[in-house]
Amino acid sequence: MWKNNETLARMSPQTSSARRTNGFTLIELLVVIAVIALLVGLLLPALGKGRLEAKRTISIANIRSIAQAGSIYQADQKGQLPIVPTGVPVPTVINGFITFGGWGKYPGTFWTQSGGIFDIPPGKRPLNSYLTSQPLPTETGTTNSRATWQMPVFKDPSDKIGHQQAWDAYDPTFGVVRDNPDYSSCYDDVGTSYLCQIKWFFQTTRLTGGDWTRAWHMGTRRLRIADTFQPSRFIWINDEYCDITINQVANNAAIKNGYGDINKAVVAFLDGHARYMKMIPG
Repeated sequence: MWKNNETLARMSPQTSSARRTNGFTLIELLVVIAVIALLVGLLLPALGKGRLEAKRTISIANIRSIAQAGSIYQADQKGQLPIVPTGVPVPTVINGFITFGGWGKYPGTFWTQSGGIFDIPPGKRPLNSYLTSQPLPTETGTTNSRATWQMPVFKDPSDKIGHQQAWDAYDPTFGVVRDNPDYSSCYDDVGTSYLCQIKWFFQTTRLTGGDWTRAWHMGTRRLRIADTFQPSRFIWINDEYCDITINQVANNAAIKNGYGDINKAVVAFLDGHARYMKMIPG
């Protein structure tokens, strides 16, 4: 019995010491926290960059799908691209132009004004049937249906706020970035984050002396044969930051897009390929 007590007495200090070495001192805890904070600080920018790259990849895939559907549509329609000026079918007299009528979901209620010529439902946007097998509503739609009826292929993940409601081709500061007054995204505002590129329309307008009807028909006839030349260099679909950048008055304009990059945009070409590339302002 004495030996057992002696043994216990000898073991007790060692056991207590072992218990003490299993814990952390305050300084050690602070050091561990500091190291973790440093690692988090180093990893967060990389994670943020990775998320942006993933979003760009989705956007490029979306616009490529639209462009490839456009190529099929063009083959079916004797070279005609799904370009809608105002209203469907194309009106006899064209006195306006929209870049979002060829594809997309319902536009927002802002576009119910002006007699509804810009309020084109999904079923009347010519390219939609090439991108989905779901039934496409042809009625103008209620406020609820505008909000609930979605087509994700037309949404750029970086599209947080649009600029179409403030777009004015006759403003001397044409191209200046002005957010939608209702803070809606381009997708929710006009039904798509990806728009038809109509720089060609302004060129044909000058050739026709400002006659918008003749300019539209001249331009679309030209586009029917455009893929005979260099379709890999002709952009016909883009996100709105392309429009905003290339229509700047100043050559040194610096437009930050939804990905935080300057003068860059997601675009698609007549041959169906898509890129995220630098735009030239002015």
